[in-house]
Amino acid sequence: MHRYFTGLLFLMIMSGSSLHAQAFSPYSRFGLGYMPLDIMSATRAMGDISAGYSSSFHINHANPASYADLGLTTFEVGANTDAGTINTKDSVYNGVNGSVSHVAIGIPLIRGKWGMSFGLLPFSFVNYNFTNSQGDTNQVYSGKGSLYQVYLGTAYKIKDFSIGINAGYLFGNVNYSRGYVFSDSIQAYNIQNLSTTRVNGFIYNIGLQYRKRILKKTPQNALKSDVFFTIGAQGTTNVKLNTRVSSMWQRYTGTDPQVVIDTPLNYADKIGKITLPFNFSTGFTIGNENWWLVGADFKYSGWSQFSNYQSALPPGDNWSFGNSWRAMIGAGIVPDYDSKKFFSRIQYKVGGYYGKSELIYRASADAAGTHLSEYGATFGVSVPILINPIYREAAHFHFSADIGARTPGISGLISENYYRFNFGFTLNNVWFIKRKFD
Repeated sequence: MHRYFTGLLFLMIMSGSSLHAQAFSPYSRFGLGYMPLDIMSATRAMGDISAGYSSSFHINHANPASYADLGLTTFEVGANTDAGTINTKDSVYNGVNGSVSHVAIGIPLIRGKWGMSFGLLPFSFVNYNFTNSQGDTNQVYSGKGSLYQVYLGTAYKIKDFSIGINAGYLFGNVNYSRGYVFSDSIQAYNIQNLSTTRVNGFIYNIGLQYRKRILKKTPQNALKSDVFFTIGAQGTTNVKLNTRVSSMWQRYTGTDPQVVIDTPLNYADKIGKITLPFNFSTGFTIGNENWWLVGADFKYSGWSQFSNYQSALPPGDNWSFGNSWRAMIGAGIVPDYDSKKFFSRIQYKVGGYYGKSELIYRASADAAGTHLSEYGATFGVSVPILINPIYREAAHFHFSADIGARTPGISGLISENYYRFNFGFTLNNVWFIKRKFD
């Protein structure tokens, strides 16, 4: 047990140091950047459902109430490869990137009744670089950085009800650059603004689940496993974060800002606050992931309440923040979990989602707003591997793909098509039990 614990903690620390920004997205320049759902490997191929998902051998950070059903000590690490196509009015751009997506450990303190989990997850990322040309003037924008959360959560079950909480610490920084590059005919100094925003603070979410066995496997029926109905919800209120902003304006000559003429404005460590909006989600699953499982989720976030002591949107933009929502659906099936045939023991998954993001575009101040739409389809497999049946050591490999789009639905504005390929590894073991032989 000790060799596993030491090795997994080392891998957790090393993997956490590799977390970084994901695929290029012009829309990540708004607010805190693009905020991926905190979904782990088991349900990514099932449309990212999470509120009503509970497992004895997989971690579900999105709803901490699920920790109460952990039956084995579980270590999980995930990785992404993100590719995207950016479509503008005149051009098409392609980008690809890869990263470690999450690393976490779940521990049953009292099996099937009380559990806990801790780990490291990305919270948001900023990654863009583009130029807007207007005659003899080029407006240049770029940004890069990430925010992360390290969390500790626990859950307790009373009969069929579970309640859980995650407490996390958010940290990270983002570097921004914007400026004006003039052609030689204008004979003017180029201008750029460089700023760094550092963010930290505590976040949380509380979850509830009700899990009831509705059909029991017996020698008399044809069920391959018990069938459960699980309904859950999770949410958080508005949360304030601390920020420190350093910024400077420079004038320079040449195409690259290497020869600085002067710095007319410069300030460091300006302290402020950011208000994250409330959010909640609810959903259900029916079935048993050893046989078949179907479910659906709905998530709502109050982004109209988002505030930043600095401008959350670049000056002159026609974008604002509004409340967002997303609907998700997914299913998985295992032909025969007890079979000796390899392909019969694999869980095959499929899902989809549709929603409106927090970004709203208005052609003018008095025009009706249009939400940025997000939609996609997911599919994948989970492959179980039995390592040591005597010591109840097992593992799962998760492979999933997410093919989707982010579009304002207005001609001439930027739209994105993305292709995400996720890999996850889950290792299960029995810890803290003294063995007669090792």
